[in-house]
Amino acid sequence: MKSLTEAYINSLAPNANAIKNGWGLVKKGKFQKLAQTSDHTLLFGECAGSGKTPYYPSADFINEESPVFRCTCPSRQFPCKHSLGLLYSFLEKGPFPHEEAPQDVIEKRTKLEKRNETKKEKASTPRKINKSALKKKLEAQQKGLDILDVLIQRITRSGIAAVDAKLLKEIEQTAKELGNYYLKELQQTLREFTYIWKEKVDEQTLYNEAFSQLTSLYTVCKKGKKHLSERLQREDLYPDTTTSIEEKLGHAWQLSELREFNRTERDVELLQLSFSCRLQPARKEYIDEGIWVSLNEKQLYYTRNYRPVRAAKMMKAEDSISAVLQTNELVIYPGEGNLRVRFDDYQLREVKKDDWNKLELMAETDFAMVIKKVKQQLKDPLHNKHPLSLLRYKQMGVVNGAWNIEDENGQRITLSHGEHHSLNSLSLLQSTLRENGMMLVEFQHDLATGKLTAQPLSLIRNEKLIRLAI
Repeated sequence: MKSLTEAYINSLAPNANAIKNGWGLVKKGKFQKLAQTSDHTLLFGECAGSGKTPYYPSADFINEESPVFRCTCPSRQFPCKHSLGLLYSFLEKGPFPHEEAPQDVIEKRTKLEKRNETKKEKASTPRKINKSALKKKLEAQQKGLDILDVLIQRITRSGIAAVDAKLLKEIEQTAKELGNYYLKELQQTLREFTYIWKEKVDEQTLYNEAFSQLTSLYTVCKKGKKHLSERLQREDLYPDTTTSIEEKLGHAWQLSELREFNRTERDVELLQLSFSCRLQPARKEYIDEGIWVSLNEKQLYYTRNYRPVRAAKMMKAEDSISAVLQTNELVIYPGEGNLRVRFDDYQLREVKKDDWNKLELMAETDFAMVIKKVKQQLKDPLHNKHPLSLLRYKQMGVVNGAWNIEDENGQRITLSHGEHHSLNSLSLLQSTLRENGMMLVEFQHDLATGKLTAQPLSLIRNEKLIRLAI
């Protein structure tokens, strides 16, 4: 069993309340029995509950990288507060007395081992594609895009100013209909378009946001039609594994697919530079997003964890990580610019001086070149509208009422507010942090002013990381 630390246990918890409640059980002395197996792979015990019968939580570390938590309580959270309390008890009172593993755990271990073997067999077996069913799906997507195209043309001809309650209702009905044509992502994007009118923003902001959304819908619709037509002409019907078009049309990439198409990197070390959790009202889901730098390739990546609002309490919320994350396999999603990644099994180690030196070497020093690159990226309709960059600045300060960072050549980049509201933190920084540092930024193009600005997410100086995003 790996060394248990409070930080590691906290990272396993589904949310902050589970951590609080887990510790609460320990402080109240609710655990009536605590034990572990002689091989140190299983912790188990009894915890007093609200009824006469105690709960029986366990933490199984037979596979250290993927611990399994079991409990007889009715909670749908994994691990539940009883399993977390068991681990916190081990921190305070461990090591526990040695006992044989309960019979039910032994049986469940056997079943789990069989399931894992079946998964390995399936993973090693070439994936079979039902071409007939896939062709019907692609043809259905074509029909859905035709329906969306008619709607977009109607809105364009009449103008955004002509969008009223009646048309919004029709748009919402079309969004619902797109689900029948396997266009889930466009369905969500169309719902986001209608949600703009519910936010009660000023007229200019409404027009700018609506125009941006409509442009995105038009582009994906146009490129999607061309892509589907070309894909249907290919005998293998293989998807596009280089751009984000498949995902924008609603394809949910499976890990087995991405592995099959060699979208993986081995033995990667990642350092998280920023973390945020935000609510997407139109999609009715929370998004946990981490921004990472690969210390191997010196690339910026991001991870995303989606949690529907109605099921958020039962799903594990991601959290910030301050250590270097080591993973045997990094799965990389197709896309443009900064790519989304995913990892399952990982270990953590302390950040070393050499890691900070690697960041220094990869940070961009020529702001003029960065701005040129970002503008070029934004010309691609499929590209992320908020490119990321790690910049090395010579100084930072307020110029004409606005925060700016400046490089060695005197080129400036204006900093701005965004959905993370990180600009508010800059005035609190010590004066020493305003010179010769690094800043992770997220660029954004203001349609109203036409200006390109950057939202600060993190500061790095003197081997310290200061997170600004919330």
